[in-house]
Amino acid sequence: MNNRSGSLRSLVLANLGLLACYFVAGRLGLLLALPPGYASPIFLPAGLALASCVIGGARLLPAVALGSLAVNLVYPFLSPGGVSATAFAGACFPALGALLQAWGGSALFRRYIDPAIGSGRDVVRFVMLAAGVTVINSTVALTGMTALGILSWDTVAFDWLAWWMGDTIGILLAAPLTWIVIGRPRALWSRRRLLVGLPLLLSAAAFIAIYLQADRWENNQQMQTFRLKAQQTGDLLQAQFSEHERFIYAMAKALNDPRRVLSAEDFGNLAHGYLDQRPELLSMAWLTPVAGGERAAFEAWGRAQVAPDFAIRDRGPGDALAVAAPRERYFAATYIEPANNRVFQGQDFLSDPPRRAALERAIQSGQPTATEPLQLLRIQAGAGLLLLQTVYPNNNRHQAIGSLLISMQFDAYLDQALKRSEFGHFLMRFEDMDDDGPRHTVRDSLHRAAGPGDFQRQLHFGGRIYELTLAPTPEYLRQQRGWQSWTVLICGLLLTGLLGTLMMLISGERARIQAQVKDSTSRLREREARLQAILNKAADAILTIDGDGLLMSANAAAGRLFGYAPENMTALPLDRLIPVGVGEAAGLDAAGLLRMIACGVTHEYELTGWRSDGNEFPLAMSVSEVELPDEHLFVAILHDLTAQQMAQERIHRLAHHDTLTGLDNRLSLNLRLDQLLAQTRRAGGAAAVLFIDLDHFKKINDTHGHQTGDLLLVAVAQRLQELLREVDTIARLGGDEFIVVTSGSVTPDEASNIAVRIVESLGAPYHLEGKTVHSGASVGVAMFPSDGEDGSTLLRHADTAMYAAKSQGRGNFQFFSAEMNSATHERLMLENRLWQALEHNEFELYLQPQVELASGRIIGAEALLRWHHPELGMVGPDRFIPIAEESGLILPLGDWVLQRAARLLASWRTPELAHLRLAVNLSARQCHGAGLLPLLDRLLAAHGIDPALLELEITESAAMQDPERSRALLVELRSRGIKVAIDDFGTGYSSLSYLKLFEIDRIKIDRGFVKDIESDPDDAVIVAATIALAHSLGLGVVAEGVETLAQRDFLNAKQCDEAQGYLYARPMPVAQFEAMVRDESAADVDLSPA
Repeated sequence: MNNRSGSLRSLVLANLGLLACYFVAGRLGLLLALPPGYASPIFLPAGLALASCVIGGARLLPAVALGSLAVNLVYPFLSPGGVSATAFAGACFPALGALLQAWGGSALFRRYIDPAIGSGRDVVRFVMLAAGVTVINSTVALTGMTALGILSWDTVAFDWLAWWMGDTIGILLAAPLTWIVIGRPRALWSRRRLLVGLPLLLSAAAFIAIYLQADRWENNQQMQTFRLKAQQTGDLLQAQFSEHERFIYAMAKALNDPRRVLSAEDFGNLAHGYLDQRPELLSMAWLTPVAGGERAAFEAWGRAQVAPDFAIRDRGPGDALAVAAPRERYFAATYIEPANNRVFQGQDFLSDPPRRAALERAIQSGQPTATEPLQLLRIQAGAGLLLLQTVYPNNNRHQAIGSLLISMQFDAYLDQALKRSEFGHFLMRFEDMDDDGPRHTVRDSLHRAAGPGDFQRQLHFGGRIYELTLAPTPEYLRQQRGWQSWTVLICGLLLTGLLGTLMMLISGERARIQAQVKDSTSRLREREARLQAILNKAADAILTIDGDGLLMSANAAAGRLFGYAPENMTALPLDRLIPVGVGEAAGLDAAGLLRMIACGVTHEYELTGWRSDGNEFPLAMSVSEVELPDEHLFVAILHDLTAQQMAQERIHRLAHHDTLTGLDNRLSLNLRLDQLLAQTRRAGGAAAVLFIDLDHFKKINDTHGHQTGDLLLVAVAQRLQELLREVDTIARLGGDEFIVVTSGSVTPDEASNIAVRIVESLGAPYHLEGKTVHSGASVGVAMFPSDGEDGSTLLRHADTAMYAAKSQGRGNFQFFSAEMNSATHERLMLENRLWQALEHNEFELYLQPQVELASGRIIGAEALLRWHHPELGMVGPDRFIPIAEESGLILPLGDWVLQRAARLLASWRTPELAHLRLAVNLSARQCHGAGLLPLLDRLLAAHGIDPALLELEITESAAMQDPERSRALLVELRSRGIKVAIDDFGTGYSSLSYLKLFEIDRIKIDRGFVKDIESDPDDAVIVAATIALAHSLGLGVVAEGVETLAQRDFLNAKQCDEAQGYLYARPMPVAQFEAMVRDESAADVDLSPA
């Protein structure tokens, strides 16, 4: 219980002490505050709060909040109105900001900074913390106070920067001073009293003195500017007063002729000429003296000449006008301009004491005379003033003709004068100081007694004395503040931060060095033990050798490398381990060899090592020369290169040889080819480059698997190596492509013999893992130098010749010729333009009619693709279809044809065209691709066509590439209602055995059989048997290439169903075909030739 009460008492005392210190330091700081007195350039409580919370923790935060609240309530408490609700709320925001700033800053300090602040890193972090954490209080306090209207949004940026700088400097100054008193570790902070505390105090004092001097000079500059403006404003007011006096006096002189009768019109012209240029004046009036006995006549004249209700009136209670009481004399307002001021027309100015007193003074003095401040009839609030000037006949002051009057409102008059001064930053007090009575305050925006810096001046008007007091507004003081104070603030911040940083670094460096020295000895011993352990664990051999070439020490790895026990290697001569004085080191001793290696260009020196059993091995050695005061040493690091050399040999083989076959790869081929061509060129001979491509390799790979394909490639490599000489170069480029380069001079005949042997050898069956595989080879031959001067040209020409060999039926060879090159260029040109043709819409569908033989009517058409190139003209299908198949463009081309065919069928819904069937050829790639069926589903759904009108033709060879896959595709097509036909029937192999398994609707007899049925009995028998076989299976038959009447009659006799060919029509554009069908329907024409 006693411990708890003691702790509570200590906590309360600590908070009270911090609260007192905070309040005192805050009051001192606000003495230096920038206008309007909330932001100080040095606010020490910020540093006091941060340092205290770093030591005491969050328990001291109440003192911080209450201290800030007390500091910010001093000004409102001392003001006349006391502490308002707004002032109290405004003081709460700085209290909240100070609490959050102290709490956040202390938390960050304890997390990231060593309390000793002895290193450069900690000092930098402390400075960054001071600059960063002070953003909290300046933002929270100014946001709240500005929102409450205590501060202006116009100056919030300046106030925020001043607040932030004051807190930042306060932390940099006060925090170290606080830690010197209560900081930990106490030993270090106690030593910093003189080294850190005294310089900081002197720096702060110097900074405050410099700031006060700069602030005083700046205030003097501001007040000089203000006094100049105030003097100009006073002069302007006096000038305006004097102008009105001169005018009314001059006007009185002009009206002093007693014979002149002043009319209302004359008076209005005179008055408006002056009033219109001076909006600060209210009115001008003419007062007429009337004797008591002449009142009735005067009022009658007034009703006739001035106003129908004109009468002499008195001013009564509440400024109300009533009929004047009988008197001996009156001074009545007769003419008044402007018209809106005629509310006091007829008023007797002798009925109101203030007005009577001024009028009597004007009559007596003959000079312009002003009334005391009084309430005018037109003015609801504020004081007014009247200026009177009596008019005498010919300067006879014993009998007045009348009196001129000018009325003005003080507030409007003073506002106009301030506006003309073009300076809107005045606080003003304007007082009437007439000696006859107490001062009368006309206007007071100052609300305080005049200060030493205020401007005061007496003004004279109408025989009265006024005192003008002007003071600058707080906004003016802030706006006119120059950069001198800012310069002092920035320089002070830099000076204080750098000085504190330097002092704390210096004071902490000694402690850090002492700790380092104390730790050095033990760490040195540990390092020596650790070094020996590391040397023994090192993978490389490490030797220490003296200047005579004797070993001084060796680690465990050195013993393993050379086959000795490490302790037995001491004093062993170096030449027992490595050769000395040979090769580049000939004539050098062991020290000379080591020095040569140490000074060498290369990092390591490769040489041969000797093990203890006498075996040699490759090793690398690097040497460092060590110069010590009493001895000269060499440190050598050695490692075995045996595994590295084996790895390099393997890498070299992998880089230059094919991993599967062991033959040279492309890189090695290019190097070898350049060497052989250079040798042949020097010898003046000839060489041959043979490009070999295996036949049916892809089919073997797909059918038997990639493992079988790899075994085939290995077998091909073996046969080539057995067939050719060792000096010849054999390389595999990749896939199923091989290159042979002959060594020595070779004639074309010899190259031809080599090609024949290669074709024969590679065409023999292969027995691979119990399978017999048949392949072959197509060989292209290019001769050096006739077919090319360099390797790349020869390889390209040999490749061209190889493709020529393939085009002639595979399993043969071809020599390169210029015609082949032209054909290759044409093929490349067509391939390049073919890719662009589809994008440029250069393709068109032609249709060739299909005719029913029995009736001779058109029942459908076959869609045929045509290419219209803008430069090449019409390109035949025989030229571009093979290229499209090889390049892969056949797939998008096929899709385009199907899309066009679907649109055609959708457009054939008229009675003349609705019965037509449209046949479209499918390529082998389309049949075996995965996109055909989804495309057909989309087209059927999009165009709503009858699938029975779409017939897809698949060549017999395409169907027989993969019969099972083809059968599955045909089943899917038939399930959708699409008709299927086998095209070019009779040109494939084993077709009859699969025919009954395929889901098809008709077969198309190849034109090769149809064209010879008149002359070749065998073809006639084949055609007849095909028709009979198809009919027996329920299939329709279409004969292609029908060109003669005899062919038609034969087919008709054999009951062939349909025919197409030049006998009926050539392929034609769509529009021409549609016109032909419409003509046939209209005329019921039989296309069958007579």
